[in-house]
Amino acid sequence: MRRLTHLLVLATPLLLGGCGGADQTKPTAQDDAAWDQAMAAGRNSFELGRYTVAVSQYRKAANLALVRDDGDAVAEAGYDLAVSQLAANTPVEALQTTQATRQAVALRGGQDQFSLDLVEAASHYRLGQYAQALPLAQHAMQAPDPAVGARAALVLGLAADAQGDRSALQLAASYLNGLKPPLTPAQQADKAEIQARLIRQSSPAQAEQLAEAAAGLRQSEGAYHDMTRALALAAQIAGSQGDQARAHALWARAAQSAAAQSGKLNRMDAQTLAHGNLTKGNAAPPEDDAQIWARNAGNIVLRPFDQNDTSN
Repeated sequence: MRRLTHLLVLATPLLLGGCGGADQTKPTAQDDAAWDQAMAAGRNSFELGRYTVAVSQYRKAANLALVRDDGDAVAEAGYDLAVSQLAANTPVEALQTTQATRQAVALRGGQDQFSLDLVEAASHYRLGQYAQALPLAQHAMQAPDPAVGARAALVLGLAADAQGDRSALQLAASYLNGLKPPLTPAQQADKAEIQARLIRQSSPAQAEQLAEAAAGLRQSEGAYHDMTRALALAAQIAGSQGDQARAHALWARAAQSAAAQSGKLNRMDAQTLAHGNLTKGNAAPPEDDAQIWARNAGNIVLRPFDQNDTSN
């Protein structure tokens, strides 16, 4: 099944763009018009950034899959439901969905749990439960689908870095460095960011360049939350080298983008901006990220173009 694997929200939230759908080579619930309609409506809503609508449609599809006792359809709809809940910034609900989906699929003899491991690991990461995220992400890296494995390596690297687990961080970097070309822009960005985290103590100048390169790739993909995370990483590294002016500028850029992403339009399910034919739907990061980064930047104005906004 081609699910929302590359749409999966990972970081706080960290997101992968694209849209899933049933693989025509495998039997699913294609003959069930109501299930197919709910899944299509969910995908369309997700691509428009209307996450709460997507959640409603995928929940309907998951229940329809139970009606027909179709394990493959349960797995597909449940996974996409959890991804949409992550995009809607409800990781607790996403975690509950992955666990419920895992149980329902197991009851029907399903074996493929890698994608559920991935979204469950991402949910734990989003909740700051790094120790729980690590083994799930590491297991998902063994998936036969390289898209799932690469996404899992990113989650593993981010959780490992936050946990201070150098061994797991090295494992994630090795996986991403071993990906066979050609790499997608998202994979290039993942590889650069995890490598930057790995070498930022030993080679800070190179690490900063990698972090900024990752930010540029994220920007070109319309993955704006991931972009701000990479900018914040570059800011940390610049500050560690004593370049406070550079660090302040990077912190400011990350803060203002994060604040704009956290604005009312995003919370109201408005369409997220993207370039060309790139997928829409990046989730809004927590507003406190923007506040922290703004303080690191020297208390800059977070929303310079908002009317009467005096927040710092």
